[in-house]
Amino acid sequence: MKIRKIRINDIPQLVIMDRQAYGNYGADEEFFRKKLLSPNAKILIVENAGKITGFTVFEILKQNEIPKDFSDLEISKPLKEKWMYIIAFTTKANYEDVDADIQLLQAAEKLARNLKCNTFCVPLSKDHPYPKAYNFFEINGYQKVGSIKWRASPTEKIDCYLYLKSTS
Repeated sequence: MKIRKIRINDIPQLVIMDRQAYGNYGADEEFFRKKLLSPNAKILIVENAGKITGFTVFEILKQNEIPKDFSDLEISKPLKEKWMYIIAFTTKANYEDVDADIQLLQAAEKLARNLKCNTFCVPLSKDHPYPKAYNFFEINGYQKVGSIKWRASPTEKIDCYLYLKSTS
């Protein structure tokens, strides 16, 4: 297993994987291209035997900066410093291959720490299609600290829990 940064030719495979996992809520090519060009976004890929088996997309945000697709944020711990927002975390195993998923998450957190970030957040929909996601993040030190509404489209908001891990 190898974890690496995205390459432009990975995008079609990531779209297929995300759509297989999340249907119409899965990301499209435009999403990945925008994130690839964004100075605040990072995308890591997991490869096994030369095949992509997962990825994560995250952004590094400033203190109290809130993503544009969040609304109605209610949080018990203020975001006092730079923080990592995990936008997507998708693997072929969908939280079944815990060891590989942990390695991907730890690689993302390490990259964020190298960028002077010690707070990590992930929103998980309250009716997540893979309920093991909650336990996965909890065993990795994340705690449910609030809720948000995620703007999935201009007309749809999805209720999410917000999980946070802080190492500072």
